[in-house]
Amino acid sequence: MDWVPELQNDDLDELKARADGRFGVVDCFQWPQMFCKEFEYAVCIPRKETSPISLQFAWYTPTTADFDIQPGTAFAVGTLHSHIVDGIDNLLTIARKRVEAWRANRAGKNDIVTPMLSSLKHDISVLRRHPLTYRDIIVFVAQAQRSFLDIIAFMDYVEIVQPRLTTSSWSSWSPLPGDPKWMGCFTDDSKTCDNFLNAGVPVWLVRAEAYIPYNINIIKPVILTFPDNITKSIFSEAGKVVQPFPLIYRGRGGFNRHCHTRRAYTGTFGVNPSSSTLPQNPASGKAPSQGQQNKKARKIASSQLMKASTCITIVIKARTLPFSLEDSKTNDAQRNRDKWEDLRCPENPESIGFWKSAFQKADKDKGRVKQGLVDRGYRFPEPALLITPTSPERKKLFVANWLAARPLWISRVDHNPPEKFPSPQLWRDFLNSSPSGESSATASSLSAGPTAAAKRKQAAKEIFGEDLLDAEGSTWAIQATLVWRNETISVASLSDPPTRLMRRILWELYELNFHYELQALDRVMARASWEESLPARRDLLYSIFPEEGGFASPIPEGDRGGLWSCEIGDIFPYVNSFRNMLSSWENAPPRLSAPLDASTFNATTYFEVMQPACNFYVQCFFDHFGRPPVVPHHFPT
Repeated sequence: MDWVPELQNDDLDELKARADGRFGVVDCFQWPQMFCKEFEYAVCIPRKETSPISLQFAWYTPTTADFDIQPGTAFAVGTLHSHIVDGIDNLLTIARKRVEAWRANRAGKNDIVTPMLSSLKHDISVLRRHPLTYRDIIVFVAQAQRSFLDIIAFMDYVEIVQPRLTTSSWSSWSPLPGDPKWMGCFTDDSKTCDNFLNAGVPVWLVRAEAYIPYNINIIKPVILTFPDNITKSIFSEAGKVVQPFPLIYRGRGGFNRHCHTRRAYTGTFGVNPSSSTLPQNPASGKAPSQGQQNKKARKIASSQLMKASTCITIVIKARTLPFSLEDSKTNDAQRNRDKWEDLRCPENPESIGFWKSAFQKADKDKGRVKQGLVDRGYRFPEPALLITPTSPERKKLFVANWLAARPLWISRVDHNPPEKFPSPQLWRDFLNSSPSGESSATASSLSAGPTAAAKRKQAAKEIFGEDLLDAEGSTWAIQATLVWRNETISVASLSDPPTRLMRRILWELYELNFHYELQALDRVMARASWEESLPARRDLLYSIFPEEGGFASPIPEGDRGGLWSCEIGDIFPYVNSFRNMLSSWENAPPRLSAPLDASTFNATTYFEVMQPACNFYVQCFFDHFGRPPVVPHHFPT
């Protein structure tokens, strides 16, 4: 090697996403960092300058020219051009081939690379299937690229470098030249330097000037290589208030920085790395023992306490939603209805018997409700909100506003949730708002006045912030049509929408609420499982539903898949996953503890499992949220 990179290891180096979604000069996927034993395979991260053309999308950075804003709404969401997503998806194909070939000889043993592959698949599915803000697309692309590079680094390490390090006769051979395709590392340990030098890994030994002999043999003087081509500027968009990505870590390189660099962009920016994030040993594929994890955790905690002035983990406060805005003139049936009873109207999809029975059997004693364990707000509007308005103009306003905001809000809930979810009243305030600051439903009401209308518009701005475009009109659907699930809908028709269309819109809202409420409750009921292995628990959650790539993907329509399929043969994997999840909760019914057998699964077994599962879920939900859950309904036929 005849090049020496500049060491980036200042005590106050900041780890936060830059304009390109990457972490600048302290990003181990862009520049060599100090060696970390727990992430030893990071020395094999591929370098952009020496990688083949087939990996070009591993360093691709989207531009606004690659971003198509979804038409018809006042919300700045869109998608990448399909050929770009295809190029990123090809990285998944490359990674999957490497991993599957390696795992074929491991006889089903656990490993750390499978969760990496799952994360990569999830991020690509989000990019392909769901509209996002340009800001979020930048981050999701960079996150997918890090997952890919991490996989390739791991595979190169276990297949190439590790055999060289463990071969007893290797030390007697001549050192290999450092392979320029790998990132390499800095180290202040002579033994580590020798090992990597002999194995052909780029490595640079860091020594204080006092320890360098004056008569050292200089083979070749070189000029330091500086990270001039790495983006250091903060993220900004033309015409918008500058919104830099949050600071997630400040301190020296090592375990903490590696942990945070690999954290997913799903509301985890403020989470401290803990013992549960320790990677498995690449050679054995085994996780560290509990004793090793506890020892590491104590060491980290002690270090952080002793060096609080130089090693600070920053917790970023999430977006706070505004207080609810009461409208004294609102007389919707929604306000006082019994939420334990299904709404009876032609537009509401048919209820599912399991849930109806579970609602009737639930113990509704308020004394059971646990306080302070979960955010009790609504992840999405209650479906009833869209059908209880009495006037046609108001119904059009509510439905149009929801369909316009829907893509942005789904992505927000999925990966960047607010600090506090909206109450039913706050949802009503937003749905009753308009870009003009005055809804058609309230314009004729002198008692409501412009102040109430302006407050409702402010509620929309507080919820959606800079992602809400400047617009004028009577709804947030700023054009005459909008698109919902690839279907073009006339905004004017929503004052008297077709019954089947409303049933489908409400059916989706029931599903969305159930997906994210189940996730929220499981994070409380199975907290240890989420902390020990977030990817594994997340995959179990996703396996309950037929859509691929997580909740941000469009929900498949119909009763032909999932827990409520019309075909008993299609139900088994989803029922088994639902049973598996609930069986880990405290006080789960005994029937949920027994694994299901696909060969003997039938309609009787389905009933014997699903009824106690639904009963248990409803009761647990009430005990934490103090209200009934929003549950799935039959798809309208």
